[in-house]
Amino acid sequence: MSKIDLKIIIALSRANQAILKKIEKSMNKNGLTVSEFGVMELLLHKGKQPVQKIAERILVTSGTITYVINKLIKKGYIKRERCNEDKRIYYVDLTEEGRIFIEKVFKEHEKYLSKLFQEIDNNDKKDLIKKLNLFENVAKQYKE
Repeated sequence: MSKIDLKIIIALSRANQAILKKIEKSMNKNGLTVSEFGVMELLLHKGKQPVQKIAERILVTSGTITYVINKLIKKGYIKRERCNEDKRIYYVDLTEEGRIFIEKVFKEHEKYLSKLFQEIDNNDKKDLIKKLNLFENVAKQYKE
């Protein structure tokens, strides 16, 4: 690995950790973990989803997603129901209380992110998104 490649990994990791710490602190103020927020935000924007799809989308294991979903059910924010066609599949959706709550939290989150990244020019943000997507595609295509 060249030094520049190593520096890229270090910079990405440090930036990711710094941002996630800020987001985690913001979510905790609303009584949510980052994973709980991820589940609720996905359901808000994509509607009812199978448990497995949620785990894939928010990048957690099936064991972790079960724990997170159970916590959100206890809070009254989501509901789980068995698929009529395939009894092995469970779907998760927001309750009305959960929908109202996550809509409020998501609006606050958008404002928070705007403040967090206000020092970065929009053109630089767009360029960064392109470059990060390029890194992701290169990593996915790399054959070991």
